[in-house]
Parts: sequence; C-alpha cells; structure tokens
Amino acid sequence: MAGGKLTPRQKMINMMYLVLTALLALNVTNEVLNAFHLVNEGLQSSNGSLTSKNDDIYKAFDKQNADDPKKAGAYYAKAQDAKKIAKVLFDSLAAYKVAVIKEAEGVIPPGEAEEGDIKRRDDIDIATRMFVEEGAGVKRGKDLQKRINDTRAQLLALVDPADKANFKISLDAPDPKPEKGEKLAWEFKTFNHTPATAALTILSKFQNDVISSEGSVIEYLIKKIGATDFKFSDLAAKIIAPTSYVLSGQQYKADIFLAAFNKGTDPEIFLGPIGAFKKNADGSYEPQTSKSAVPAGFSTQQMKAEGGFGKYEAVGSGVGDKTYTGVIRVKDPVTGDYKFYPFEGKYQTAPKAVVVSPTKMNVLYIGVDNPMEISVPGVGQGDVQASLNGAGTLKKDPANPASYIANVTGVGKCTINVTAKLDGKMQGMGDKEFRIKRIPDPVPMTSGKLRGGNVQPGTMKSQSGILALLENFDFDARFNVVSFEMVFSSKGEIFKAESPGPGFTPQMKAFIDRAKPKDIIFIDEIKVVGPDKQPRKLGQIAFTVI
Repeated sequence: MAGGKLTPRQKMINMMYLVLTALLALNVTNEVLNAFHLVNEGLQSSNGSLTSKNDDIYKAFDKQNADDPKKAGAYYAKAQDAKKIAKVLFDSLAAYKVAVIKEAEGVIPPGEAEEGDIKRRDDIDIATRMFVEEGAGVKRGKDLQKRINDTRAQLLALVDPADKANFKISLDAPDPKPEKGEKLAWEFKTFNHTPATAALTILSKFQNDVISSEGSVIEYLIKKIGATDFKFSDLAAKIIAPTSYVLSGQQYKADIFLAAFNKGTDPEIFLGPIGAFKKNADGSYEPQTSKSAVPAGFSTQQMKAEGGFGKYEAVGSGVGDKTYTGVIRVKDPVTGDYKFYPFEGKYQTAPKAVVVSPTKMNVLYIGVDNPMEISVPGVGQGDVQASLNGAGTLKKDPANPASYIANVTGVGKCTINVTAKLDGKMQGMGDKEFRIKRIPDPVPMTSGKLRGGNVQPGTMKSQSGILALLENFDFDARFNVVSFEMVFSSKGEIFKAESPGPGFTPQMKAFIDRAKPKDIIFIDEIKVVGPDKQPRKLGQIAFTVI
C-alpha cells in the first residue's frame, strides 16, 4: 500500500485487497476454531469410553469383594476413594465448562456440559477473565491448578509406596518453565487470550486426564488383589478317583479338573499327622498359617518332588486299607508366613495270590468247622459280608476278619452268597456252590494200632481195646467206639463176647489169655459215633495167633 495520491481505481483495488486479507485471516481463524471443536468432540467421546471401562473395573471390584472380602476389602475401599476423588475434580471441570459456554452464549443440553452451539467461540476474553484475572476475590485459574495437583496427589497416595516410582498418571498441572527469563503463571500460560472453544477443549482434556488417571489407579488396585496369590506357570488335566479298582457292575467315579502348577518349582511336601487341622462339613481340611517352617509333629524330611509334583512312594506291607497324610507348605509372598495345606490319601494292599478253584473239591463236611477265606478285591474286609443258603450256618471268625466258619448239617448242596458295600450301599458280588458230605469212615484198630493179621500172643495181650481213627483227613474230627463184639475160635470151638464201649471186657481178656498158636480172634460189629452224631458200623478186624 504505497503512499501518495491514488486514483479512484487504485483506491478501490487497495480496499478490495484489505477486505480479501481480512477474509483470508477470518478463514484461518475458523479452521483453527473448527479444529478445536473436533478435538473437543474427540475428547468427549474418549471420556465416555474411559468411563465405561472404569465402570467395568468397578463391577469386577464388587464381585471380588463379594466373593472374598478378606482379600479384596482393603483394595476395594481404596478404589471407592479413587472414584470419589476423581468425581470431585471432574464435576468442578464440568461446572467450569458450563460457565464458559454460558459466557459464550452457547446452548447447554440438560444435565451435560457440552460445547453446544456457542456464538462467541472465538472470544478470547472469556477464558482470560474467568481463569487469569481475579474475580470476586478468587483467582479461578490458581484454584483449578491447585485442585488438579491436589487430586493427583490424592490418587497417587492410593498407590503402595514401593510402587510409586514406576507408577505414572497423566493428570498434572505443573508450573510452566520460564520463557526468555520471564516466569509465567500456569493459568496465564494455559488460558490467557485463549478462544472460548479452545478453553472448553482444554477443560475436556483435563477431564480426560482425570478419568484416565482414575482408571490407572483402580486397574492397579484390582491387580493388587491377586498380587498375593500364588503364581502358577503350567496347566495340566488331572483325574482324581476314590479308587482305580472297579468290580464288574460297579460304577466308576472320578473328578476331572485343570490343575495349575510350576514345572520349574517343586512343591514342599511333608508327611505327618493332620489331626490338628480343622475339618469342614464336606470332609475337606482348612489350611493353617504359621511362622514355623514345619508343623509340630512333622519330620523336616521333605517328600520327593519332580516337575512341579510331589512323588509319594511306599512299599506295600500287610493286607488292607492304608492311609497317608501330610501337608504342602507354601510361603506367603507378602507376610513371609508359611501356609500349610493338609492332604489325605488312601490305598489298599493285597497279598500276592492266584485264584485256583478245584470245582470237584468244593466240599463242606457235616459236623466239623469248615474254615473259609472270603474277600472281595478292592474292598475292605469291614465292608464284606457272606451268608450260607442251605442246611447250615456261616459265621465270621472273631480272630480274623477275612475268615469264616461254615457249619453244615445235611447232605446235599449249599450256596455261599457274598455282598460288599460299594458307593455306600450293599451290592451282590456273586455266589459259590458247595457240596455237603459226611466225614469219611474212620479205620478200626486196636489200642496199639494193630489192624489184623498175624500176631504174637504177648502182643495181643498188651492191647486194651478198639480205636476208630481218621487217616489223611485235614479236619480235627474224632470218632468214639460205642460197642463191638469179639469172636474167639480155638480148636474148633467158638466163643463170643460183647463190649458196651471201646475197651476189652474181662471175658474178652480171658479169650486173649487162652489164645494159642493157630487160634483166631475176630473183632466185629464195631459201632462208632463221630462229630455228626450219627452212628456208623465199621468193618471187622481178624487176628491169627502165631
């Protein structure tokens, strides 16, 4: 724009240039203002997303506190404090935004602090007047800076001292660095000559910092709930069954679950009595916490462990149910105390044996105790019962839980039925048929066990009577001679005598005393009674005197 006298045409061109320049300047300003408007909308959207995320964390806090208030309670309380602290500053920022919008002649939706359709969005005096210049004796800018920094300090106070060095939050309002040697106030640097729409964006940005910092703190706190839990690096499918021994017809049951463990860290396991541990109604044991590294009554010798698992080994001895107990020791990473988790295991030992059933020899004898061994593999003797179906009885031997005594009374057959308690109820295990027989006849002989044949007179005179003995019979069965006859033949004469018992009568002894070579002595009509109380007649015995 040169000086001097200008022609009307030149003056018009110059005027148009000035108008164009103003218009260009106005377009740049509108672009900047529109950019602030877009950024503010983005911040509002981000605030909504962050708030939703924080709400989800608070819901997780509610659940963990309900499930385990002892572990989550302290952190839950801190999270509620964080929520209150953040809300106070967030609401203050929202109130400032409402004030800016009103000053800029904007429209405020009910219950919200949005930019709305403000008319004076380029007004640079509103923010300056509200936050830089002193109004009604209060410097709102300084008050806002203090509120921001106080809120930051309160949120950081919820973080454990050991974690503060590495914990960062975005909420902050530090004093600005001097520019060209001049120290500027925070509120001057932030709001002086700032358009109204930019001031709203700045306030939204601080709201975003509040929500983000609140989220960082509560996310940290909810992670701290599990920080004292024991960490595991590996997972494996495991099966626990009350027994791996299942009989035909019996239902197999097992608990299948996913076990967590550390392959690189072997558990510390000790065997010992767990009677001092409290037992719950469901049969499980409650863990104990102790300063002592080993519970009272336990050996300091640890169980063998490998690959993250304890390895229990025992040599089977004796017969029956065996139980082993102990504890798993874990050191609390927070308190340094030891936690002991009790366990109980069972197994059953059985003798090495094969089952051979000679079907032709399944015999029970009348009149004697027939001992029997009855058991069900995999079932304790206390849960096994047997009965006899037929002529006789079956009773347990008090001296041996696995032994039974069968007493039968009539010739024929009987059946031994076996039941066992499985899964809490008695179930049939099967039956076995036996033949019932009389005890074999005993062998008659003299008191000196002479069975007939040639005999010296002196040898015969030394005998006192008749016996009936069982030979090659495994039972302790005795037969009593109740009567017999003696026939004495000498030189063609026959003499006869009877005895009411096992002994020789005086008359019989007289026959024996008279005996000469070639005389014959017959023992006949021998009657005996055995354990079955039934009389029997045995064969004769013949002696020739030599």
